[in-house]
Amino acid sequence: MRRNARPRPPLPFLLLLLPILTTQSGCGLGEAERTRQLRSSCADGDAGACEEIGIRLLHGERVFRDETQAIPFLEQACEGDRWEGCYELGAAYRGGRGVDEDLRQAARYFEKACDGDFGEGCAALGYLYQTGRGVPGDLTRAADLFEKACESGLTGMCVNLAVAYEEGEGRQQDPARAAELYEPACTGGGNPDACLRLGRLYRSGNGVARDPARAAPLFEQACDAGNKASCRELARLYADGEGVDRDPEQAVELYERACGEGWWDRGDGESCYRLAEMYQSGTMVERDDDEAEHYFFTACRLGYRLGCAPPPPPPPDST
Repeated sequence: MRRNARPRPPLPFLLLLLPILTTQSGCGLGEAERTRQLRSSCADGDAGACEEIGIRLLHGERVFRDETQAIPFLEQACEGDRWEGCYELGAAYRGGRGVDEDLRQAARYFEKACDGDFGEGCAALGYLYQTGRGVPGDLTRAADLFEKACESGLTGMCVNLAVAYEEGEGRQQDPARAAELYEPACTGGGNPDACLRLGRLYRSGNGVARDPARAAPLFEQACDAGNKASCRELARLYADGEGVDRDPEQAVELYERACGEGWWDRGDGESCYRLAEMYQSGTMVERDDDEAEHYFFTACRLGYRLGCAPPPPPPPDST
């Protein structure tokens, strides 16, 4: 009899542990059988099965991730006019996942997906035309693709199309049309950038009747969703009493929220700069040169260049 043999756990414990182990490995017993069936169906020419197993392998969904092995499955899926497979194949070439990065190939597969009315393919191809990566830069073509993606139900692409109208990039400048696109993306789709941009149009009266009171809840909605530029815009309204009752304390709180905890927090540099100005001059807060220096430094670290060369503090008796 072996004296130092480790005691074995009771059989019921092992039976309880098995589902946990198979789940944590990413492939339970049922999923393993499903994967086997997908491979078999793909080999028999089922493009949908090729698409599913390719996507699983590419992203590690319920199987161990194997990006290189995913590529031939996605190629077979795309050849069988499975548009999500074409899109995922394009994304693999764009990111160099399982293949060498090749933006021209990515564009080709995105275009095929888009031609099949797969909105994500149109969106991805639009970004390539917008930036001139893998294809010649073409803002009009990019806007056309964003429009098609918007029509497919991708709210973010409606915002991209609205920006094209607002800025006159790939579309004739038309802020009123931009506002029409921002409205449902914000109020119905909850897109913070749409709320921010629509709020700015109402605050300035660009393309819509000027209405700071309408801008305020739009900024608040986006701010609550984590859009720090919107917190800054709302702070400005409270500081000036524009569209809302003037509330210096609320303005300071919102600027602090927008600035964030520090430069590592990826806050809004302009908000940090506004706080620095306020502490330096004693406007709406008690004057504090140390706090001013801190916020100027943070603004600079966040890329707001004015913070890197702050104005000298006023003489002590100037306030």
